[in-house]
Amino acid sequence: MKARTNAELLKDFKTDKIKNANVILELMKRLEDSKAEKLTSAIEVLCTIFTQLLNEQDIKVQQKVPDEVKSAKDKFTDWILRLYDEMHQKLLCLLKHDAHSVQEQALCTLLQLMQTEGKNPIRRNSGDVYPFPRYRLQALMKELVSYTVDRRHLIYLLKECMEYQDFMFYTLMILSDIVKREKKKAKTDLFMNNLFPLLEQIDIPLETEYRYKSQKLFLDPECESETPLENLPEFTLSYDKAQKAVNVIWPEVLKFPLNSDLYRRCLILIPERVMQHLYKPVRLTDFFMESYNMGGAISLLVLQGVFILIQAQFRNYFSRHIPEYLVAAFVKRLARLTLVAPASCLVMVLKFIVNLLLRFPGLKKLVHNPFVKGMEEDPYDTDEPDPVRSKASESSLWEVATLQSHVLPAVSKVAQFINRNLPDMEHDIGIHVETTYEEVFEHTCKIQVHEGVATTFHKPKEFFIYEDNKISGAWTLV
Repeated sequence: MKARTNAELLKDFKTDKIKNANVILELMKRLEDSKAEKLTSAIEVLCTIFTQLLNEQDIKVQQKVPDEVKSAKDKFTDWILRLYDEMHQKLLCLLKHDAHSVQEQALCTLLQLMQTEGKNPIRRNSGDVYPFPRYRLQALMKELVSYTVDRRHLIYLLKECMEYQDFMFYTLMILSDIVKREKKKAKTDLFMNNLFPLLEQIDIPLETEYRYKSQKLFLDPECESETPLENLPEFTLSYDKAQKAVNVIWPEVLKFPLNSDLYRRCLILIPERVMQHLYKPVRLTDFFMESYNMGGAISLLVLQGVFILIQAQFRNYFSRHIPEYLVAAFVKRLARLTLVAPASCLVMVLKFIVNLLLRFPGLKKLVHNPFVKGMEEDPYDTDEPDPVRSKASESSLWEVATLQSHVLPAVSKVAQFINRNLPDMEHDIGIHVETTYEEVFEHTCKIQVHEGVATTFHKPKEFFIYEDNKISGAWTLV
């Protein structure tokens, strides 16, 4: 006898869900198939069936009573619940399937069922009025944040879900639990590579901002806070809990020996989405200094974080606890980097150096040191990891003087501070943090050039025809 198709089984179920409930068993067996196409088809049909059962309140946890006193309806409900839980376990296992199409279908189905269950809760959440099925999300995150398997291709599919405030909040809570529970367990590169894309998608608003921000909710994706789903309790993001979770996760992340890619991503993410939520952001000082000592592009990425530390409400605390020789070494390293750094960031770096000189007046000696006018006389040791022994305080900012001859007028103009009195107020370097080459080019093109600037030695008679005729011998106009 020819086996019925998935579509036929679904049709039978829709005709009479009680009489034909056994089609669920048949479809569950098909989740053992080795062919990806048959698997994804079975998953899709089962998702349709369980969505219908959830919406019709046929899946729920009942009070515990002896089986002999249960009605036929109660027994049916218990049986459907067991199948529903088994379905979740099978989907979680299918996240490990060899075929990406099966993995993605399993993930999307888990999310869809989670969303439907949240709207039609099958059990009460202890101590939480909002009916988000946190235990389902916790099981999913446990699979995704793996120590042994790269799950990034699946984690990136959560980007749309992470735009919902409730989904993002509960994800943060669960990640905090995972990090706290496995605090003593040695983190692997795979674990960090799976954890980090999730952290990058979390953007918790400040407590003052949250009141004025409209909410997008995973359990009610079509509405904002003014028009909540009927009978759905209002979701309130607990900033205190979110802040506590952030302060659990990030100290542990920074203990891990990060590779250059994770270092770069940390230095971009921390100033933008993490620092404002930390209880004591000044503790990032050691991390920033370690990153700075790595040199190259990573040293430049440190600037935004350091700038926030010295500009924000804890600037005085930060300034008081930094010795002058350390800042001198920092300024000197910045100055040396300007000789090889991309032109698009030079204005920001130079203005940042000015701000540091204003913040630490004792460093003005670097501007007026007549004994160090170039690299030959410079006692500064770029290879010395210890700021005390680098002799930065005995050096000068001859590198900045060199930039006065830079081809970009904006750079050469800012570098003129070396020959003048420092400004009374610090520069706002925030506007320069993300300056691109395109913006530099557009700005430079708008600069008015004085008339009469000589561009050739001899007036050409025709295109490529000059008096000495050397160019026409090397080039041909086609």
